[in-house]
Amino acid sequence: MKKIKIGLVGYTGESVKNPIIGGQMAKTRGIKKELIKKYGNENVKIVDTSNQKKEGVRLFFRCIKTACSCKNVIIMPNKNGIKVILPIFAILKPLFGFSLIYPVVGGWITDLLKKNIYLRKQIRKVDLILPETENLKDELKQYTDCRISVMPIFSTRTPLESVNTESVSGKTKRFCTFSRVVPEKGIDEAIEAVKSADSDGRVCSLDIWGPVDENFADHYRVLFEREAEYVTYRGVLNGDDALNTLSEYYMMLFPTYYSGEGFPTGVCEAFMAGLPVIASDWRFNRELVADGRTGYIFPVHDTERLAQIVKEMCGNENLVMSMKNAALKYSARFEPGQVMREIFEWIDLKGPC
Repeated sequence: MKKIKIGLVGYTGESVKNPIIGGQMAKTRGIKKELIKKYGNENVKIVDTSNQKKEGVRLFFRCIKTACSCKNVIIMPNKNGIKVILPIFAILKPLFGFSLIYPVVGGWITDLLKKNIYLRKQIRKVDLILPETENLKDELKQYTDCRISVMPIFSTRTPLESVNTESVSGKTKRFCTFSRVVPEKGIDEAIEAVKSADSDGRVCSLDIWGPVDENFADHYRVLFEREAEYVTYRGVLNGDDALNTLSEYYMMLFPTYYSGEGFPTGVCEAFMAGLPVIASDWRFNRELVADGRTGYIFPVHDTERLAQIVKEMCGNENLVMSMKNAALKYSARFEPGQVMREIFEWIDLKGPC
């Protein structure tokens, strides 16, 4: 059988009606797009794992077909999928001789490895692991001696050429959140902080962007109605105009305490839109947001400190403008070709012939 260059087995969300919208799907789709762009459809085999529960047997045989027909296999399932997909390809690897690449999305993998002995054994079979941050890279070193390199999140959207200067004008400063709408993303804290910062008058407002988790739909419907003076739910940002929409805001709030947080796509795209980020000191956020240069870091759950930063920034347009320019400049490192370089080099030079 003639082998093709790459098999991508991961969560693209194309096999289900209502996929889980988030960093996993976004990055898997982004890598899929860049692989096809470079190598062509004929050299890239895609297996979507998003309907794993209903397509279990069919998915298993598609994995076997991918293992025997591809020179390199990239695995990118979500948190539940990795428990099945990693062992399958770790077992098949010695039989078919492909190289195994794992771009990690989020920061949950080391917690999963701590709890599962069988996964700790299988992770050693991976040839190249690509976490999103240096801190996660260091955490992974205790589980394997394979090659580990940092591969940050990226967006296939085109970054803005310049900062939206109108976003700093006006008496009322417009803040936003840009993530899934669940408590763990700090949405409630963001609302409380803006409400507190705005106690002296129409100093600031908050727009919420992102899909509302169905488990919390009633909670946020009531909360948005009750705090309508300060907050507005805007829906989901899709399409090429997303960055232009983000650029209209003063700063983005990211008070997350989500356990699986890695390098959020929302932070990446905020920077691409020239939008500074005020983030909680959670997981890897301090590595992503340069405190005082591309945003601010505040203690987790410290809503009072978040409100204080919001209020201080409302009165410091020059500093915010400087941060906007710094954030946009920093976003150049998220250019897809640059982020994908490690994978391209592996496929072209280091993978099996």
